[in-house]
Amino acid sequence: MPQLEFWHFLPQFFWLAVCFVTLYCVMAFVALPRIGGVLARRKEKIEADLDAAGKAEAEADAAMRAHEASLVGAREAAHAVLAEAAEAGAAAAEARRRALDAEVAGRIDEARRAIDAARAEAMDGLAGMAAEAARAATAKLIGAAVSDDDLAGAVAAAREGRA
Repeated sequence: MPQLEFWHFLPQFFWLAVCFVTLYCVMAFVALPRIGGVLARRKEKIEADLDAAGKAEAEADAAMRAHEASLVGAREAAHAVLAEAAEAGAAAAEARRRALDAEVAGRIDEARRAIDAARAEAMDGLAGMAAEAARAATAKLIGAAVSDDDLAGAVAAAREGRA
């Protein structure tokens, strides 16, 4: 193997040193500064993007808080409108109930008057019928005629006794 022969070591070391120094200089003065510049620009862009993201997040949070506040306000307004509508509906229902109660009370009073009038008419008719029946019974039983005043007094006395 030629690499292990002693008289080849010195030229190999020389070319190793030349290649190393050349590669070092190229890397130190050309490639690494460019790579460092790219990394620095990338870092700046990332930091700028992070700053922009932070600002956007803060704006989004502010917009969200404003939206939530407007939702709360809208809900409160809706509840107020619903409460007013419920109160108005309750008041209208109460007014309608009172009107119906008054109408029903009027009909009940009218029906009572009609019943009282019918009862009085029936009682008058009953009194007349009772007087005629008493006249006919008296005429058949004792054969005497009874005056209208006596019959009306007897029917009135019987009516008061039962009432």
